[in-house]
Amino acid sequence: MPKKAGMEAWKKKRRTEYLEQKEFRYYIFCEGQQTEPQYFNGFKKYIESNPIYKDMVLIEIEPCGAETLRVIGQAEDFVRKNGITKGQIWCVYDKDSFPAERFNGVLERAEILNTQNKDVQYRVAWSNECIEFWFLLHFSLGLVLSWKFVDDSSL
Repeated sequence: MPKKAGMEAWKKKRRTEYLEQKEFRYYIFCEGQQTEPQYFNGFKKYIESNPIYKDMVLIEIEPCGAETLRVIGQAEDFVRKNGITKGQIWCVYDKDSFPAERFNGVLERAEILNTQNKDVQYRVAWSNECIEFWFLLHFSLGLVLSWKFVDDSSL
């Protein structure tokens, strides 16, 4: 039986740079109180259940219950109150029928904030009007088409 002490010399050592814990921080501020947080929580669960990303990524979701400029205002308050010094702050809101100055004001404010601190970066994402209706139509149409193909194949 070989001695274990002699075996250690020929074993390939594990590369530790792949195992280092990284700090990717994402804070998502949603316009809605229910739909958007549920949507992003689905992504969060998927990422946290993946063993590769589990200890690398921090995702926090904050429902705002506010529109456009108030979303980024609440994000700024959160960053200031919690002393956040590193991360991406995502402001997510609906396009709806807001005036252009209010809608574009979020992106303009984010650009100003991004010049103030390179480690805390603000990002903006928006959805089209009635995005939930678009999803419903998309999945309903997909369901109808799949049923159509099932019906055709049974002939």
